[in-house]
Amino acid sequence: MAESVSLPAGWNCVTDLTRHDSFMDREYTTVTYEQEGTGQRVIITDVQEPNNFGGWGFLVQSDGSDYGELGLVEDIGSARELAREFMEEYEAPPE
Repeated sequence: MAESVSLPAGWNCVTDLTRHDSFMDREYTTVTYEQEGTGQRVIITDVQEPNNFGGWGFLVQSDGSDYGELGLVEDIGSARELAREFMEEYEAPPE
């Protein structure tokens, strides 16, 4: 799936797939953005919300030790927006 809006400079979408799990009878989405040069990643995945057996959401997280989880939101559009906000504000640490 192509991005409906452009990403901040230096960021690329390296994974954007949805797969169907026949056992659970639901679809799971994974989106990964990566910053050129630094390898910093922002990852969106479907997760079951804690303490909510029937609730599912989208976890947005950064793979850097300084950031970790960025948030848990209800829909993929909100997840992409949260990821985009992080990408716009992220500054690579000095070498």
